[in-house]
Amino acid sequence: MNTQEEVGEFTQIFNALMSLMRKFIFKVLCAGPIPNHVSFIMDGNRRFAKKHNLTGLDAGHRAGFISVTYVLQYCKEIGIPYVTLYAFGVDNFKRQPEEVECVMDLMLEKVEYTINQAVSGNLKGVRVFFVGDLTSLNERLRVAAQRLMEVTEENKDLMVVVCVAYSTSHEIVHAVRESCVRKCDGTGDDPVVLQVSDVEECMYTSVVPDPDLVIRTGGGDRLSNFMTWQTSRSLLHSTATLWPELGLWHLVWAILKFQRMQDYLEKKKKLD
Repeated sequence: MNTQEEVGEFTQIFNALMSLMRKFIFKVLCAGPIPNHVSFIMDGNRRFAKKHNLTGLDAGHRAGFISVTYVLQYCKEIGIPYVTLYAFGVDNFKRQPEEVECVMDLMLEKVEYTINQAVSGNLKGVRVFFVGDLTSLNERLRVAAQRLMEVTEENKDLMVVVCVAYSTSHEIVHAVRESCVRKCDGTGDDPVVLQVSDVEECMYTSVVPDPDLVIRTGGGDRLSNFMTWQTSRSLLHSTATLWPELGLWHLVWAILKFQRMQDYLEKKKKLD
């Protein structure tokens, strides 16, 4: 057996052991309440690149995509049915045009890669849904996003909502406008009366229930205009860990915190 074969065999054994360890950890974790919907504010890609002296405008974001794949796998194994990712905010378009273009190109590359994974059967059980002002994206990315939604629409195990060109401010304006259009009788004689439920039905994120747990990386303790309407009863867990560094134990710790706070969260829901 040559060195390459030995390394390959060792890698297989190591991955098998890690998989068994995760199964044991998740089984213990599932003895308590598991959040139905976890949202991630993925902050710290650029700081990660600077910290590790990575070159290229997309270096940190590429590292961040690797974290996305691992975190989604962990959530699927735990049995969390809904995950939301804050991928690109409306305000991010204010960054340098070169960086925005670089991020959009990277996003297109990863969406097309994920389409191929889905078509080949390697994306078992995962449904992907894009929300936000998708008209702000270039045509190739819009078409690719639509294609990915179509090829995964029958998957039921984990629904991943990717927020792109998103902010709660824009979402609320969109929802109110759409609600008015829906309720307008066309005559213009009577004022349009909106209920909270009317607006909520027209929100970008109405495809999923409100988050139970919001995890923000990078040390911030604010929502940054992300799902502020939907998270009034959610637990915000902030970690100084940069998004590309987020690992298994960070996710486990956040869920344990959610479990410890469960009584308080349930009381808050009843009071609301």
